[in-house]
Amino acid sequence: MTLVSCIVTTCDRPHLVGHAVESVLAQTHRELELIVVVDGPDEPTERVLGTCRDPRLRVVVQPTRAGQGRALNAGIALARGEIMALLDDDDAWRPTKLARQLEAAASSGVRFPIVGCRFVARREGGEVVWPTRRPRPGEPIAEYLFCRHQWRFGEGILPTSVHLAPTALFRAVPLNEARKSHCDLDWLIRADQVDGASVVFPREEAPLATWEMQSHRPRMSNAHDWRSSLAWIDARRALVGPRAYAGFVLTWVSHSARAEGDGRAFAALLRAALRHGRPNAMELLVHAGIWAVPTGLRAFASRGSTAEPTA
Repeated sequence: MTLVSCIVTTCDRPHLVGHAVESVLAQTHRELELIVVVDGPDEPTERVLGTCRDPRLRVVVQPTRAGQGRALNAGIALARGEIMALLDDDDAWRPTKLARQLEAAASSGVRFPIVGCRFVARREGGEVVWPTRRPRPGEPIAEYLFCRHQWRFGEGILPTSVHLAPTALFRAVPLNEARKSHCDLDWLIRADQVDGASVVFPREEAPLATWEMQSHRPRMSNAHDWRSSLAWIDARRALVGPRAYAGFVLTWVSHSARAEGDGRAFAALLRAALRHGRPNAMELLVHAGIWAVPTGLRAFASRGSTAEPTA
């Protein structure tokens, strides 16, 4: 069987990380190692992890706190498996997640398959299954992630906790340790530049993971800094192309600016999207709706989903 190296990074969340660890060790694909990287000394988390006696678990404590990117790279450097899977400490996998993704990778015919899957996105208002569609043949990852064709968010989304790819790809394209937000998106976009890399999905439609999105949980997906997001996509403009650039600016960045209450951003982001990108009608509509429609009404119109991104 294929040895899979599963990497969980954690920091100051001993009440959550245990569930993530249990979901990895309960996989039907048993040939795995689990490397939990603790981002800096954290005695409560170390005590919780110390109660697990499964020999497949290794706990690595970083000497100083340096962020998720460096913690993930540290875990990747220690991995022995030929396949890598990532999981955030407050998310969880369904028992067949690795098995189904490995089947998809093996049957893809792709040299560097980046395997996603459908998952349950859980927040205070309820649950929804994302993504609502698979990548189209030949579709760049950036366009799959950022281009909008419907009001509801969730067409194309690949959070860290569903990533599975060859270890060789993670080592060829390390995580950007300077990124405090969009670290997963930045990796996907850069990995997509590697010859032979492509996103693939398992055949089945059932969700294989749970992504926790509750607003009270401290995580990067609940933080907003629209200027930082705009600076990031500007720096990656040559990699994402004009279609994806416009989609990201008018939906992801626009949502962050609206959450911060910075009304000046509405016109500034529209100008940036028109100057450097090629927005479609839906993205222009979503941008206007983010600012014109109250948050609660947007959620209602989206029938339990959300009209804007949250990661």
